[in-house]
Amino acid sequence: MKRFYQSRHLTTYLLFLFACVQVAQLTIAGCSHTKPYYRAGAEQGESVAGALRYRLLLLGDGGTPKPEEPVLQTLREWAARDVANTTLVFLGDNMYPEGMTARKRHEASARLVPQLSVIRDTGVHGFFIPGNHDWASAGSEGYAAVLAQAAFINNALGGETHFLPADGTPGPVALDLPETDPVLRLVVLDTQWWLHRHEKPADSPERVLAELARVLETELPVIVVGHHPLASYGPHGGYFDWRSHLFPLRVWKKWLWVPVPLLGSAYPHVRWHLYRSDQDMSGSRNREMVAALKGAFASRQPPPQGPPLFVYVSGHEHSLQVLTGEVTDYLLVSGAAASRKVTEVLSGDRTLFAHQHTGFMAIDFLEGGKVLLRVVEPAGAGVLFQHRLR
Repeated sequence: MKRFYQSRHLTTYLLFLFACVQVAQLTIAGCSHTKPYYRAGAEQGESVAGALRYRLLLLGDGGTPKPEEPVLQTLREWAARDVANTTLVFLGDNMYPEGMTARKRHEASARLVPQLSVIRDTGVHGFFIPGNHDWASAGSEGYAAVLAQAAFINNALGGETHFLPADGTPGPVALDLPETDPVLRLVVLDTQWWLHRHEKPADSPERVLAELARVLETELPVIVVGHHPLASYGPHGGYFDWRSHLFPLRVWKKWLWVPVPLLGSAYPHVRWHLYRSDQDMSGSRNREMVAALKGAFASRQPPPQGPPLFVYVSGHEHSLQVLTGEVTDYLLVSGAAASRKVTEVLSGDRTLFAHQHTGFMAIDFLEGGKVLLRVVEPAGAGVLFQHRLR
């Protein structure tokens, strides 16, 4: 009797086994939401009436815009609707691939100017926060690159402070908006400061967390903005769809649709379990930062002494996600400001809405204390999702 490995059917058996393993991997991985995903019953959202008191426009990762970038065109229209009662926040990664390092400063006009021109041309109140790419892609020139970008943006917008937190510091910076009779408190963090392994302004996490807890002592609704998410169903959160398993080379070049069966599935596992970048939520510094911020958020007083609404907004993931929170009421991921950078997104138990598409988010603070979230996409798509936050 022939041994199994001597059988002429061995190749067939192995190919069948490999095919079964690959099918299992692709089935487990699932599909990205290239069409909008809505939690059951959330498709239309709740209609909310009331006069607008203030509006936040939130989007990030716009640092490689196309000519006449559709997202920015739609953003400009929304910013111009009520200039006096709107603040626009760019959520970091404002300039790919490595911010304003000495060798890349000449690219600022192509990468930064299309974004800051929305603020300059409409006259809306707006500012930028830094992401990891603005810190020289977390490299050794990061501190200098952040300072250079801040100077460029502030000078382009008339010399006022339009880059927060200032001077590469971690924050928090608290802004009550509008200045007269405020309806919300906006808190700004530089989350890359926590993750950065090179030169940066000296500060202690304990001081940052104590100050963060202090600024959360308010009866106003609180919106905290930072570049890195606290939860995500995208690649930075460890979620990869079947394309990442079967076509892993697209991580480097989007046009590399070269199938790499089986071996391709190693990439997501190695990235999440072995390599563990600080930019992913599996990284040690990222885990420590998320735990620290959640601890500070959890320390806030409940209503009515504390915030009646508490939302954390981030970019980093190049998709649109609306999630329910654990220590916050909601987690919003709005990192799809550039058509060239959109990546896959899946969904989980906490997902209200998800879409692998460009767009931005608007939070409207209305008369009577009502707060309405809307997810807006360009090219005539309009409002894809709305949800009453309060």
